[in-house]
Amino acid sequence: MERYGLLTLSTLVIGYLGLFDLGLGRAATQQVSNALGSDNRDRVPGIFWTSLLLMFLLGILAAALLAGLTPWLVHRLLNIPSVLQSEGERVFFALAVSLPFVISGSSLSGTLVAFQRFDYMTSVGASVGIFSFIAPLAMLGLTHNLAWIVAVLVLGRLLAWGAMFVLCLRTAPELTTNLQVSGALARPLLSFGGWITISGIASPMMAYFDRFVIASMFALSSVSYYTVPFQIVNKLGILSGAMAGVLFPAFSATAQSNTSRASLLFERGTRYSVIALFPGLLLVFVFAPEILTVFFGADLARHGLAVLRCLVPGVFVNSLAYVPGGLVLGINRPDLPAKFHLLELPIYLVALVLLLPRLGITGAAIAWSLRVTLDAGLFYAAATVLLPETRVAVGRLACFSFVVLVSIGIAALLSSLEARLVYVAVSLVMFFTISWAYLLESTERAILIRQVLRSNFKVPAPNQIAR
Repeated sequence: MERYGLLTLSTLVIGYLGLFDLGLGRAATQQVSNALGSDNRDRVPGIFWTSLLLMFLLGILAAALLAGLTPWLVHRLLNIPSVLQSEGERVFFALAVSLPFVISGSSLSGTLVAFQRFDYMTSVGASVGIFSFIAPLAMLGLTHNLAWIVAVLVLGRLLAWGAMFVLCLRTAPELTTNLQVSGALARPLLSFGGWITISGIASPMMAYFDRFVIASMFALSSVSYYTVPFQIVNKLGILSGAMAGVLFPAFSATAQSNTSRASLLFERGTRYSVIALFPGLLLVFVFAPEILTVFFGADLARHGLAVLRCLVPGVFVNSLAYVPGGLVLGINRPDLPAKFHLLELPIYLVALVLLLPRLGITGAAIAWSLRVTLDAGLFYAAATVLLPETRVAVGRLACFSFVVLVSIGIAALLSSLEARLVYVAVSLVMFFTISWAYLLESTERAILIRQVLRSNFKVPAPNQIAR
């Protein structure tokens, strides 16, 4: 438990130092998407090389900062047992090496996203994901020392960076012939990224600060009791997050020139997110005792059950906020997420201070869910103001989301496994029936039927997907 807690805290430090990208990854996506949407592809090489160089230099600065702070982090700030302190220092030093590539990698991925090469992104992401699980597992046969395990993970990051760089050159061959770095191009990138950076300071604090508070108030094992349920339930938002990643460049290209198209994409994105989220969240919520016990043991299940169930509604609402978040950035209003997060930060910190001492790690889960609910409300309110055509879709989504959360919450009243099995079966049948009848349009139902029947089905090319 202590080693996993150390690994969790070290990756959180890396996540927070990701703010050193100054929002340039998102800015690159927005600028490249805008250039492609306005048929001004000549701007792409300059945006690419300028953002990549800036972010690599910022990554070197972040690496130097982490290396300098490592002794203070290990020996003073974090409640790391003395037997793990030297191992912890080597872990942080290994992670510092990866920072220039981790930070500049968002420029590479942002460029691929702008070109809508999600096939490339999937190939690299899936490979890194598999490597991140298999390589440490293989290392456990040789050593349990975290420094070596993290070193292998860093190697995977470097290989992923190289793969994305090659794929960017393949996607846009003009990048190899026009090595342009321009101060004029840096200004709009930094202007957009400046607001993203403000949000990037507050957002990771709200996302990760609870673990540091838990580590300082309780034993290091409590970080594991909180993080494991969080990782389980938070992964269920991966489909809605993927859809938002596709929608962001689409919003950037259409939100100002074709509002009807942007509102249609928004409405579909919210509907599909609900359909993607409910089944997994219901299953995890209902069968949380069995899942935690079978995979992680009775001890973690005893400490983590309430945490997981308190996080489920927060993950549902937070995942739904990805779509309006992409719309707000696509409309070129990066100031709004920054302002929202600055508003939420003191509220969240007060909630943590009040709930953690009284409810322990369950209080941290409640505080997080309340914070992301406020965040989602602000983003949807902004969407209705910036794009008034979305108001009907937002109202319909609010009503349906309320029904979904009530349906999930009722399961907490059921104790026996038999009753829970029956409830899940009935709920899923009703949900898919309602989704088929009311959440999907006739054309969408026809597409699904054709795909199931395998008639006239072929995988569309990336340029067809873009259209």
